[in-house]
Amino acid sequence: MRIIKTMLTSIGLLAAAAGTAMATPLAMVQDPQSPVKVDVSTTESHTVWYTNPLWLAIGGIVVLLIIVLAVMASRGRDGGSSTTVVR
Repeated sequence: MRIIKTMLTSIGLLAAAAGTAMATPLAMVQDPQSPVKVDVSTTESHTVWYTNPLWLAIGGIVVLLIIVLAVMASRGRDGGSSTTVVR
């Protein structure tokens, strides 16, 4: 009995929600006789230099170059023990 009561309550809530959802678009319909005036104005805006994709790419390349140089410099300071001798 409790399951049937819960199901009927759920169906009632769904029906109420569907009725509200259907009523909302009907309330938004305007009178076709009155024209709708839409004014769109845009202002010209410029991005700042650090958000420009060109500068982001240049910065990324510089950071990558610094990392590569640091790795190469650290590999060269082994004190000469990095050579392999094959007998």
